[in-house]
Amino acid sequence: MNAVMRLQERTIAFIARYPWIGWAAWLIFCIASLLRTHPRRFGSTFQAYLTAAHNFWNGLPIYDMSVLGEYLYWPVSLLVLGPLPMLPPVAAAAIAMTVAAVVLSLASIALLRALLPERPPVETLHLAGVLLMINIPAAWFNFKYVQAQIGMTAFMMIAAAAIARRHWLMACFWLFLSVIIKPLSLVMLLLCGATQPKMRIGLAVALLAALALPFAFGDVHYVAGEYRNWMIKLQQLTAVDPGEWPYQADFATLLDTIRITLPHKVQTIIRLAAALGILALVWRVAQLRNQMVFALAVTLFAGCYITLFGPRNEFLSFLVLTPPLTALALVLVTRDARDQRGWLLIAAVLVIGFHGALEVDRALKPLLTFIVLGWMIWLTIKPERWVELLRAPEKEMAGQ
Repeated sequence: MNAVMRLQERTIAFIARYPWIGWAAWLIFCIASLLRTHPRRFGSTFQAYLTAAHNFWNGLPIYDMSVLGEYLYWPVSLLVLGPLPMLPPVAAAAIAMTVAAVVLSLASIALLRALLPERPPVETLHLAGVLLMINIPAAWFNFKYVQAQIGMTAFMMIAAAAIARRHWLMACFWLFLSVIIKPLSLVMLLLCGATQPKMRIGLAVALLAALALPFAFGDVHYVAGEYRNWMIKLQQLTAVDPGEWPYQADFATLLDTIRITLPHKVQTIIRLAAALGILALVWRVAQLRNQMVFALAVTLFAGCYITLFGPRNEFLSFLVLTPPLTALALVLVTRDARDQRGWLLIAAVLVIGFHGALEVDRALKPLLTFIVLGWMIWLTIKPERWVELLRAPEKEMAGQ
């Protein structure tokens, strides 16, 4: 134990001596990813986005119903690409990757400043670099494949920062951007809408706008048909056995690893029950009327649900959870370098982030996420534990 604590002390001393080390590592990673941009790397993902966008603008089917993969998101996500489908694929991928890196960087700064309002801005800027450095393993394959998960996660984090500051309309706007990039962040949008009265109208408008936007750019019957195909595609995703999609990693693959294979209907029931359970937990946190606590808790609970119970979650999709979890870890460690909870969270983030063999990822990543979720449930049983954990000011509750 003493050896571990000495290593922790040396790590803190090293970062204190070289506070920009995180940003340097992150910049090197981003440049390396850009230099390696090639269709051989992103062909199965970003190229699928580009192909679907071409089909949308030409009135062709955007969903391939004969396979589990290819394009999976709702039609509005194609509009986010803007003019990129008209560019050469490598140039389009490089631009998308650059924008994603910038937005995730800004999101890390925004979230840490919201969680550490008493710290000087330059200190939280340094910590944001550390956060990004710790998440390089989790981001690796997302950048390699130019995944929409990066932008979705970044805007969820920016929305959380806005919630912590009670900027309700801006929080709704950032969640709107998140859901149109990738609809899985509907989980956070719905949790906020159900538990934060001041966000309900804004989020309802955001959701309606996301659904309606494609109709402004395509034939009504064509777009309606594509929405119907998208729903069928989602039903296909929830009706496959663990292992049919080799990159899947969620509660079903964890159970399958120990020889428990559940019928599809039972899996659906579990997903619905988990949704209600997460909603109850978030509602309980919301009763504290402490927006700093709520902002982080709702982001983490949404990330846990998306990774464990979302349709066909993949081994690389845990990026939605690891950055906000790292933010919590850094809050704990910077306030008390001996707080082992922070170091354990950092260790969990690193293990979840690294990619090993698929047969290991399908069990280990969900297992660690369940452990984190279990800890969060323990905190929420007595919600004041969240206030103590974050040392969130009591005036937050009085001012609600």
